[in-house]
Amino acid sequence: MKTILIILLLLLFGIISIQDFKYRAIHAYLLLGIAVVSVLINLLEPLLTLYEMLKSMAFLTCTSVGFMIYQTIKNKQLENPIDTSIGLGDILFFIAITPLFQIHNYIVFFISGLLISILLFVATKNLRKQPTIPLAGYLSLFLIICFGLKLSNLVNPFFIEF
Repeated sequence: MKTILIILLLLLFGIISIQDFKYRAIHAYLLLGIAVVSVLINLLEPLLTLYEMLKSMAFLTCTSVGFMIYQTIKNKQLENPIDTSIGLGDILFFIAITPLFQIHNYIVFFISGLLISILLFVATKNLRKQPTIPLAGYLSLFLIICFGLKLSNLVNPFFIEF
C-alpha cells in the first residue's frame, strides 16, 4: 500500500511540474491529492505528530508574514504579495507537503528548494517566454529527485521517511 501511495505522490509531483512549467498554474485538486497522500503515508507509519506538522505550518506562516512585510517596505504600500510576487499555488504546495518532513528537515528543504529554484530560473532565463518562476514545478522536480535518491538507497536527502 505504501509503495502505491509513493508512486501516486511521484506522479502528482510530475503532473504539477508539467502544469506549472506549461501554464504557470497548478490545479487545486492536485494539491489536495498531494496533501491527502502525504497524510496517508504518515498514517501508515506515523513518523510525524500533528504537533510537528503544526510547527511546519507555523514556520511557513512566519515566512509568509515576513515576505509580506518585506514587500510592503519595498513597494512603500501595503499589498498582498499573492499573485504579484508569489502564487497561491506555491503557498498551497508548501502546505500540502508539510506531512512529509519533520520541522528541521522542512526548513532545510524550504531554503534549499528556493535556492535551487532561483539557480534554475537564472540558468534558463533565455529559454523562457514568461518572466515568472514556476516555483511549485521546480520544487516538485526537486522532490522527485530526492525521493528517487531515497528509493534507490543512494542518499536520503532531508532524511525523508516513508
